[in-house]
Amino acid sequence: MKWIIRLLISGAALCLGAVAHAGLTFEKVELSRTADRAATETAADFKFKVAGDKPVKITDIATYCSCLKAKTKGDKLEFQPGEEGIVETAFLLGTFEGEVAKQVVVTTDDPAQPEITLTVKVTIPVVYKVEPESVAWDVGEEPKAKKMKFTIVDDRAIAVTGLVSSRDNMVAEVKEVTKGREYEITLTPKSTAEPMMGVLRVETDAPYPRFQKRLLFFNVKRPRATPAPQP
Repeated sequence: MKWIIRLLISGAALCLGAVAHAGLTFEKVELSRTADRAATETAADFKFKVAGDKPVKITDIATYCSCLKAKTKGDKLEFQPGEEGIVETAFLLGTFEGEVAKQVVVTTDDPAQPEITLTVKVTIPVVYKVEPESVAWDVGEEPKAKKMKFTIVDDRAIAVTGLVSSRDNMVAEVKEVTKGREYEITLTPKSTAEPMMGVLRVETDAPYPRFQKRLLFFNVKRPRATPAPQP
């Protein structure tokens, strides 16, 4: 019976030892946020604590995306046992829409846990629905007009105020179908004799600066070569 008790005590000590050297312990390694339409960025703070009996130094914080900024609160990098801290993140919304997930990798000098991956998930409200978002012609194809349906799905009415094509060879026109709610955009190439790629900037009077411009795409492409039949 004594050896069983010793074994249990010994196992408990091992468990306590593992916790004592656990390094940084985060309350959550994944955070979700919903962005406001008027916002240009959204923040998410990851709280942590040094759970072991040794100090921990953060040697790097990497995001691998210019849209996500991350740092510790106060730029503090060395933390003592039991000390708490925060990794602050700011997601720059840019032209993103829908659900987006980005990672932050925290590197420490703790050999038992050298890297910790944190995930920021952001739901970005959609203001416009475009069908299709790009149109294309083959080189040599008849330069017929192609249409895009531009629908406002926001609670507020928004008007299309202008179109700007990046190519002089592409003529862009807009027709109001339902005031402030639905528009028809027509693109017509002057010629399809040569390949062409371009962007159409749709300008609106949206009350949110980030949504006052919407980019759509067009191109004139070379048709894919048909594989020769096998003999």
